[in-house]
Parts: sequence; structure tokens; C-alpha cells
Amino acid sequence: MIKQLGIWLVVTLAAACPCVATVNIVVSTYDGLVVAADSRVTLSDSKKTRIASDFGQKVKRVGSHVAVTFSGAAHLFDTDTNLRSIGSIVDEYKNSHGITDTTRTFPWSVTVGLDTLLRSRYNENQLLNYKRGLLRFTVCGYDSMGERNIYKLGYPDRREVDSGEYQNFGIFDTSLSPDGVGAVPGGQTDAWTRLVKGYNPKLSKHNWFREVEIITVDSLDSTIVDTTTETEKLNLRDLRYDIRYDLMTLQDAIDFAVFIVRATIEAQRFNQASVQGVGGAIDVAVITADGFQWVQRKKLHGEGSQ
Repeated sequence: MIKQLGIWLVVTLAAACPCVATVNIVVSTYDGLVVAADSRVTLSDSKKTRIASDFGQKVKRVGSHVAVTFSGAAHLFDTDTNLRSIGSIVDEYKNSHGITDTTRTFPWSVTVGLDTLLRSRYNENQLLNYKRGLLRFTVCGYDSMGERNIYKLGYPDRREVDSGEYQNFGIFDTSLSPDGVGAVPGGQTDAWTRLVKGYNPKLSKHNWFREVEIITVDSLDSTIVDTTTETEKLNLRDLRYDIRYDLMTLQDAIDFAVFIVRATIEAQRFNQASVQGVGGAIDVAVITADGFQWVQRKKLHGEGSQ
């Protein structure tokens, strides 16, 4: 469930073109934040969906205490109808604010700054950008008080206003409380839903219907017993994996984040009904109170080199 506003610093973006692709995840522990994402970019038209690249940069560093990962539209049109990658728009924000890797950054200010720029970019050619589908960001990190915070950004709203323009979702907080622990996935979360929150063998044994007695009293004060059948609601929360984020070390969180992305890649590989929008190398970054650091990151390479 998404609620409005919060505080943290690392930005997660997710990309694709108009189909949904990418999986990214932010894991919050008491020791710090872990951000991970795949590298695949897909293109889709009325005929088919194809892989455009397995070298997309979906985790971006923004200063000393920020990272970005994205899902949804991989590009937006500018005023001249040139396609701009989401990563280049993040770089534009950094350059316009003079943000280097050593610049002390904070979650809320980065979130507001990116939201302002993204709204401008989105509205430059709004109808074309709307057709490219949804765009989702996650911003997380440490604020000035030393607390972890996570924000989400979303564009555009599905609703169309009277003017013929489209409203934006704008800034939203996640369901995690400030400085709370847990995981915030984004993009193609089908494997996440099944593995962590989804199917359980208990479902096949659950009695979805049960007979109940309904007792009524008529005007002559005689008791009438009516037996009927009603649907019993299963508490699906009882079927979730018992994942103890409060006990995770940073290494545990790294392993968990990589597991979720890798499991999604492999699940899509064998599921013929799924769009294979997740793939390529997995980039992982960590943010602690001391700052941002890469754990693993793909590099440019020539033939035969890594």
C-alpha cells in the first residue's frame, strides 16, 4: 500500500518501453540500505516485444548518499521529440545541481528535485510520453538526522483531466515507516509475489466454503434455523514467508536482493507466458550512514574481456 510522503535517500528507477520490464528492490535493514536491479531494456509494439539491450544502467548514484533504480518507461520524449533515456535525465539533474560523488545529498531534496525535472520532461511532449506507459522511481537513503528513508515517484496518472492533459502521480511514500526495515520491490514483481507472498500448498487444502447456521425469530417468537453456505476468507498474510528483516545484516540483505532479481530472471526464462523483461547483469549498491558504495557493477568491456 502506498501512502503520501516520507524520507530516505537512494533512488530506484525501473525501465522499459511501453511494456513493464525490470525488477528492482530496496532492502532496508538496521545496518543500511541495499539497492539491486537487473540490466535488461525491452522494446514493445503492436506485434511483439523484443530485447533492446542487456546493458541498461538502472542503478544510478546521486551524490554521497543516493542511488537510483527505475522501472517502466526507459525513455521520454523531449520538446523536439527526441528520446531521452531515464538515466540521462538523472544525470541532467545531477549536473544542473553540481552534484558529484562527494556531494552530501539527502533523500527528500533529491526526490523533490527529480520530481520537478521529471514533470518538466514528461510534460514537454505529454501525449507521446503518456503512451510510453508508466514510469516508477524509488528514492532511498539517509537524511540529515541519520535515519533511513524511502520515497517513490510515479508518472503519469491514468486519469485524463478536462483540459486533455494528464495528471502525474508525483511523490509517494512506501508502506515502510521512517527508519523501518523491510523490502520495497518494483517493476515485474511476479516472482517476488509468488516466492515471498504468494502460493502455498496449504491453499489446495483450504476449505473455501463452510456451512453456517443462521437463526432467526419470527413474529410468533418461534425459532427458525436455516443452514446456508458462505465463502470463508483466507488470511493470505499467514502464507507469506517469515522473512526477518530486523535480523538481517548488510550481507544478508545483499544476498536477499540478488536472490530476488536472479529468481525473477530464471523464472521468466522458463515461463513461456511471461514477458522476459528482466535479464543481464545484476547491479548492487549499499548505502550506510557513511555513504554510498558499489558492491557489484557491470563495466564496459571488449570482446573476450570482463
